[in-house]
Amino acid sequence: MTRQFTPVPGSKLDADHASVRAIQRLPDYQPANPTCSTERLLQLQASLTEAEQAEQAARVALDQARAARAEATHLYHDAVVAARTQVIAQYGSDAAAVSLVGLTRRSERKRPVKRQTSTTR
Repeated sequence: MTRQFTPVPGSKLDADHASVRAIQRLPDYQPANPTCSTERLLQLQASLTEAEQAEQAARVALDQARAARAEATHLYHDAVVAARTQVIAQYGSDAAAVSLVGLTRRSERKRPVKRQTSTTR
């Protein structure tokens, strides 16, 4: 099972980048741990930049996919509404086909109820 990490905050990464730049300017820097070498730090920094670019590309792709889906839903809905209108035009507002497409037939609508006006004196 892989470990789940939360990203390091940007302010800390900015400080890390500054530290790597400072380490690069040290002419006699020779760490005992090879993981801390200037070359390795630069490799890891390049890997981080690549991962950030991949994440940004994925965000852009997701935004584009969401926009395409939203457009497709509107086109589909508008076409269905137009088709319902065509059913009414072709079969009439009281036909059984009207209820098949999810609309209410004219004969099934509630009749308006006349309100009684109260006259109190």
